[in-house]
Amino acid sequence: MPKSMTGYAKVQSVIDDYKITCEVKALNSKGLTMDVSLPYFLNAKELDIMAKVREYISRGKIAIKLSVKFIKPIQMSIDYSLVRTYYEMLSEIRENLGIPVPVELSHLLNFKDAFQFEFSAEEIERAWSNTVLVLEEALKKVVDERTIEGEKLTKDLLEMVSKMESTVEQIKGKADELPKSIAERIRTNAKEILPEDVELNKELFESAVALIADRADIREELVRLESHISRTKQLLNSREPVGDMLNFISQELLREFNTILSKSRLIDINNLALEGKYLVSQFKEQIMNIE
Repeated sequence: MPKSMTGYAKVQSVIDDYKITCEVKALNSKGLTMDVSLPYFLNAKELDIMAKVREYISRGKIAIKLSVKFIKPIQMSIDYSLVRTYYEMLSEIRENLGIPVPVELSHLLNFKDAFQFEFSAEEIERAWSNTVLVLEEALKKVVDERTIEGEKLTKDLLEMVSKMESTVEQIKGKADELPKSIAERIRTNAKEILPEDVELNKELFESAVALIADRADIREELVRLESHISRTKQLLNSREPVGDMLNFISQELLREFNTILSKSRLIDINNLALEGKYLVSQFKEQIMNIE
């Protein structure tokens, strides 16, 4: 069954010397978009993260937040020149504004750009190899959640399709009456409107009536509706991403019901076609959640 586009997972794991947290949030989207937040020392891995996401997800707005904390102490470099500049700046502000509180170390620690952790290429690759494991686990959990939600959505969608199918069957039961009803109405109106002393060319008149009645024939629309409904049921039993195709088919379903409304002059058929349009609109709203 198709998957939902919404899902959430948070995985936290301690591997080797790292405490790694990965949070993945998936929302609806027309395509696949990603927003990745990760530690600065892994910035070069952003494209690798996006490639990994594509292995699991093909559609949706995906937000990924990665955190990597080091359990053991790591080497840090301090830009003393920059720290001194910040200290002098704060001291000058203190003197000019008459602030009684002296400049303290805690104030200087707020300037993060003066303190940089030093990572070797080997350390970065080691951190990355462990981070990928946590990322994959989070992505698998999101996919599982999207699958469960997709099953619920598919059940609702199949019920809507079943109602559409019933509506089409009811229209079919009345469709044969439509050309006959229109032809009879034309003949009745002609008798009421034309003076009694006017003679009609019956052969020409009946040919015109038959042509008008034929244009009101909705059997082709019903055949196409049945075909679209059959294809929709096939897609809803597929495990592939089908959201875009379902959206296209729903537009075609709506087109056929609109055509029936434009052709029909029978109130019963019109009411059923309106019911069909309503079901399609509900269907379209729900498939926005399908991958």
